[in-house]
Formats: sequence, C-alpha cells, structure tokens
Amino acid sequence: MKITRENDHFQLSWEDELFQGTVTIYQSSQADCHEKTKLAAFPAEQKKAQLPLADAPVYFLLQDEAGLKKTVAERILPFQGTFNFRDMGGYENEAGRRVKWGKLFRSGSLAGITAADGKLIRDLDIHWICDLRSSSEIAAQPTPEIPGVHNQHIPIGTAKNETPDIDLGDKTIYEPLMGESYRVFAGSTDGFKQIFEELLDQTENGVPFLFHCTAGKDRTGVLGALLLKILDVPDETIFADYALTNLYADEILQEMGGLAKMFGADNVTLEDFRPMAEARPAYLKVAFSEMEKNYGSVEAYLEKGVGITPEMKQKLQALLLD
Repeated sequence: MKITRENDHFQLSWEDELFQGTVTIYQSSQADCHEKTKLAAFPAEQKKAQLPLADAPVYFLLQDEAGLKKTVAERILPFQGTFNFRDMGGYENEAGRRVKWGKLFRSGSLAGITAADGKLIRDLDIHWICDLRSSSEIAAQPTPEIPGVHNQHIPIGTAKNETPDIDLGDKTIYEPLMGESYRVFAGSTDGFKQIFEELLDQTENGVPFLFHCTAGKDRTGVLGALLLKILDVPDETIFADYALTNLYADEILQEMGGLAKMFGADNVTLEDFRPMAEARPAYLKVAFSEMEKNYGSVEAYLEKGVGITPEMKQKLQALLLD
C-alpha cells in the first residue's frame, strides 16, 4: 500500500493487497489506530482512493469484508526546515511481519527546522533524537532545542568526518572516497551498539526515535540498513529504502555548494560532486562487504562485532514488528 500527498488530497493505493469485497478506510493520528474515524468505503477492485488532506501525523487503517486489516502512513513526512524525513514503517520481513509505523524515523540535518517542525516531531511522539554527525558538524550547524525531546550525540565514522584530507580537484576520487567512507562507517561498532541498547531502554529513550546525519544519506543509510537487517527485512527492500534518498539528490548537491571552495578545488563544478550527493547501491554494498570480510556475514557482524545477542534481536523485533 502507498499513501502520498497530491495537491489538495491524499492518494491511497492498494495494488498489491488481496482485499476482498468492500474496503473500509479509517483515519487516525495514532500509529496503532486505537482511536480512529471512519472515512469511506470502496470496492476492493478499485485499488485506489482519494482522501481529504489532514495534518501529520496521519495513519490509515484499511479493512475488508473478510477481516483483513492493513495500516499505511506517509513514508515521506511534510517538514519545512529539513528534507528526507521518512517513516521506516510498513516494510515486510522474510516471515511476513511488518515494521511498525511511527516507531523508526530518519532524516537529514535538523539545523533549519521551524517551530512547526518541532511541533510535528513532538506530535509524532518521538522520544529522542540520535545525531550521528561529528562534533565539528554539530558545532557548525546545531539542532535547535525541542522541548520534551532528548537530543543525543552518538557519532558514526567520526574519524573520517573530523579530519578530511582529500584533493577534491581530482574528479576521479569521488566514488572511491564514498566507498572508503562506508568502510569507516562499518567500523563504528561501539556507536551502533549504543544506539541499539538505547532503543531497548524504554525508561530513558526507546521508541519512537529519530536518527539523522547531515543529508540523511550515508551514516543514516547504514544505520537504517542495519535496523532493517535486525528485523529480517530482505536486502531488496533494504536497498530500495536506502535509494529513496535519491529523491533529494538535487537538494543534497546544493547543500554541497561550499565544498569545493572549502577545500580549494576551484576547477570543478557543483555537478561534479553528484557521486557524493547520491545514495548509490554500490556504496551500501561496500559497507556490507566490509562487514562480510571481517565477520563472514552482515548478520555475524551484528552479533559478533556490534554485540547484538539473540535475546536483543528478539526484543527489538518484538518492539518494532507487528
């Protein structure tokens, strides 16, 4: 199922669902749809519906005459001062279970969020924000305080991001540079372990939670992939989620406008940096390959490198899967 905003309405579709008879659609501001309002009913074969716009957060519960129920929400949320803000819910794992909506959120930098954005973060019931950036990035672009939401700094790949020593005038290095960054991210086992432990600590942080870096692409992409791995989501889905960031490649490229000047690379154009602005599958494959090289598989990396015990995995799946 898919829900998107289109001008003055929501467009909802259920092409891949086996609904029968009449599909009744309910709306709720709660991810569990405990309190809901009936909106409309449509023949199952129609496979789509236009629904009135509503302020986020909004969730839709679809139920057919046979009792089949499915929940869907906006994948991409309408923020003003940040981009690439996404709900990671709805993905189906290898056992047929689905990632809960409204529990895992990812985004780019929050430095430019508005008061309305802060309210939406609170309305999403996000308990804490995990900032994956380096200390220097945070100092340059701090996240505004959001009352009632804890902002915690757990850097990923800090060494690579703190002391760049590269010649950006050499256009042949951009893709290899990204690959090297992903190898460094794979080495951030202590940071990943801390994040997973925080997710299970419902007394302090827990879920729902939001994690981000600068573009919401690389460090955020690797963490997002590992979370979905723990939930036994297939690689095809993991890479598709990773690639959604490419919807914002142009925005990311513009954010890199000062990069060439910063490093004295005056002989390159902004477009030359596109390999660094895109979420290319090859980059995430480098991280996975590094994990496999050192531990045998990504799953073994999570268990032996990061320290995710079978008990922790079971608890995370109970917490995050329907």
